[in-house]
Amino acid sequence: MSSQILKLGTFAIPKIGSSNLMGYNPYFYANNFLRDANITDPTQMEAISYLVRELVDNNLIGKFNFIYPMVGGDATKHSYNLIDTGLYRLTFNGGWTHSANGALPNGTNAWANTGFIATNISGTDNAHISYYSRTNNQNTDEFVMGCNSFGANPLVYLRIRDQGSVAEGGFGTYRVNQPITASGGSTDGRGLFMGNFQSATLRQLLRNKTVLNANTVSQAMVKATAPVYLGGYNNNNVAFAFTSKECAFASIGNGMSDVEQALFYDIVQEYQTILGRNV
Repeated sequence: MSSQILKLGTFAIPKIGSSNLMGYNPYFYANNFLRDANITDPTQMEAISYLVRELVDNNLIGKFNFIYPMVGGDATKHSYNLIDTGLYRLTFNGGWTHSANGALPNGTNAWANTGFIATNISGTDNAHISYYSRTNNQNTDEFVMGCNSFGANPLVYLRIRDQGSVAEGGFGTYRVNQPITASGGSTDGRGLFMGNFQSATLRQLLRNKTVLNANTVSQAMVKATAPVYLGGYNNNNVAFAFTSKECAFASIGNGMSDVEQALFYDIVQEYQTILGRNV
C-alpha cells in the first residue's frame, strides 16, 4: 500500500494509502454527499473529492460531527452534512441568498437550524466550532453560530468581527465565567474563524492560522443541550443576533492540536480555491 507525506512547516504528517483496503472505500463521505446532494458540476465534484480525500488521508475526518461545505448553489444542496447526509441537515429560515459562493444571510431574520446538540461532541474537554466567512463587515451583537440551553447557560457560540471588531468563541458560560471563552480583536471578518478548545487549560480563537487570543485558565468545558443555529443564535428556541456574513463552510466537532488546526485551514482554503471563492 502506497504512502505519502504531507509537509506542514517543519512538521511531516504521514498519510494513509489512497487505495481501498480489502474493498473498503475510505472516501465514501464524498460519494454519499455527491449522490444525495445531487452535485454534478465537475469543479464542485473535484472540490468535494479533494476535501474528503485530504481530511481522510490526514486522519482529521473523525474530528467532525458536521461539515456544511455550502456547495451546489441552492438551499437544498447547501443543507447537506458531508459527514452523514442523513443527519443534521440544515433547515433554512428567513432571508438567505444561495449561490455558487455559499449561503448569504440577510442579517435581519436569516437563520438555519442544524438540529445538532453539543452534547454529541465526544471530546470531554475539547471541541471546535468553525465558520468560513466571505464578508468583511461589522454587525451589532451578531453570532454566526450558537445556542444556549433553553434560556440558560451553558451555551455554544461563535462571533466574527462585531461592532467593536471583536471575535469570540466558546463552549460554556458566556461572559460570566470568562475562562471558558476566548476573545480577540479582528479587523477583517473574512476567512476561516475557529473557536478551538484543545483541553481544559487551553482555549483558542483563530482566524486562518493566526491565534487571535488564547485562554489558559483551568476550566472544564460545558456543553449546551439545545440545537445550534447557523446564521444567528438560538436563545430558548428563538433566533436572534443575526449575521450578514456569507458562509462558505461551517463545522463542529472535537478540538484540534496546533498542527491539526493549521492543516485543517490549508485543506479548507484549497477547497475554496478550487471553487474560485477563496478569500
